[in-house]
Amino acid sequence: QIVNINDEISAVYNEATETYDGTVTSYTNPFSGAYSDAVIYEMHIRDWSRAVVTDSTGKFLDIANSEKIISYLKELGITHVQILPMFDYAQTNADLNYNWGYNPYHYNVPEGRYVTDMVDGTDAVKQMRYMIEAFHKAGIAVNMDVVYNHTNGIGLNSLYDMTVPEYFYRVKSDGTYSNGSGCGNEIATNHAMVKKYVIESLKHWMLDYHINGFRFDLMGCLEADTMKEIYDELYQIDPSVMVYGEPWTGGDSSVTDGSKGAGLGTFGVGYGAFDDDFRDSIKGAEFGGFKLGQVQSNYSDSGIIKGLTGISGSNNRNTTGIPGLAIHYAECHDNFTLVDKLLISLSSNLDNDKIASYWQDYESLPKSSTKELIRKEDILAGSYVILSQGTPFINGGQEFLRTKKGNPDSYAADKKGGITWTSRYNGGSYVASTDIDDVNTIDLSFKTTYSDVYNTYKGLIALRKANSDAFGANTSATAEVYNLTAGVTKYVTGDFLVYFNATSAAVDISTTGYTKVVDVSSGTPTESATLPASVAAKSFVILKK
Repeated sequence: QIVNINDEISAVYNEATETYDGTVTSYTNPFSGAYSDAVIYEMHIRDWSRAVVTDSTGKFLDIANSEKIISYLKELGITHVQILPMFDYAQTNADLNYNWGYNPYHYNVPEGRYVTDMVDGTDAVKQMRYMIEAFHKAGIAVNMDVVYNHTNGIGLNSLYDMTVPEYFYRVKSDGTYSNGSGCGNEIATNHAMVKKYVIESLKHWMLDYHINGFRFDLMGCLEADTMKEIYDELYQIDPSVMVYGEPWTGGDSSVTDGSKGAGLGTFGVGYGAFDDDFRDSIKGAEFGGFKLGQVQSNYSDSGIIKGLTGISGSNNRNTTGIPGLAIHYAECHDNFTLVDKLLISLSSNLDNDKIASYWQDYESLPKSSTKELIRKEDILAGSYVILSQGTPFINGGQEFLRTKKGNPDSYAADKKGGITWTSRYNGGSYVASTDIDDVNTIDLSFKTTYSDVYNTYKGLIALRKANSDAFGANTSATAEVYNLTAGVTKYVTGDFLVYFNATSAAVDISTTGYTKVVDVSSGTPTESATLPASVAAKSFVILKK
């Protein structure tokens, strides 16, 4: 029983039905499929809390008690939520400023700022468990974003340095800390007891909180053998556990044989990796300058073909031969949202110092040919990801044109792209267009405003889930440039033929051998025997035998 806490909060604990005794027997996971059967949906506690509780600073119970949020995700059809870091941050609970959470202090306890009316640490434990269970009751598994590559500080600012000085970190021969994270230090998972600590920490989140998978931030800072051992250990708890991460570092790392791609496990399948090659082919690279991709008619046909068929690009993110270990995506919390990038792509002679301000040129546009173009390009990008051989990943709001008003990395109030982003909590003046919370807050009314986009994503997900033999892990799938037309892809998998057209003009197609066309635009796939003669510009056509 919880004492000294209001009756409303006490009541939610009493509704809990899962047992937490730290054993495999009581552990629960509503998902029992393969990687490629999953559809991962990224979310942040504060962003989504504010979708239902105005001015919330982010609370586990806001989400757990919101039928609006849970039912929205269930209706969309995703199988997993991937929640940005929710372990203990370096900032104190009294610091109300916005934060993504990539500043770890203590890996093994929930972040206190997300706890309602906390009396002691048991409130944090129980409220986080209750939120996870709310997802489980809806049939949604929970993956946790983990940051075992660095801590926020070192020395007296690090629990780990204060425990065993320098042992938990990679220290160079000159006595300085290696900085593969880009944050001033990196965890030494090559040290036996550090690796053991990380593995035991992960088991703790699984067995004591019923977390069902882990997304590793800067996985390239961990050795490939370490990641394999992590997967093997967690697989013993749950054969359906998901382990995957970013196969790169944030700076020059001292790690040897870092996890720069997916890897096989001794048991089960193995751990996955985000496929930045496919992402870059779809919408243009995020680094080395602002670049365009297939959907903006800067054609990358070979990259699209490889991504659709589950083949690694030049970065070799997944050479295992198992398509599901490639995490396919067009948007994540980092960098521009997809719709912001597509809007900014319409500008010419881009200046990186002013890039966020280009978004404002389009903010006040009425429903027009320009906005229709953005809608089509967003849907096209989603179709490549969701229908591909691999595991699809969607950032929360991508399915309804979520904008961050041109802020490429909205983790804090600061200056980016020529705009000063403010926070009311640190004394900043409140301006709706530049307040960091308003930029990040999920607005579920967009589901209605852009219902055509939302329904198409929903329909694509439903089609994929109903035809897992064709979409996800079919190593026999083929793709090619159709009729020698750059930007047009012919994709054959199972009983389906999909034409993707990234060009600005309709393209005639052949339907020979297929008897039905599948329409996903209503949110529920429907079949018709009236076959189309062409595929429209910035669109796709799905045919079925």
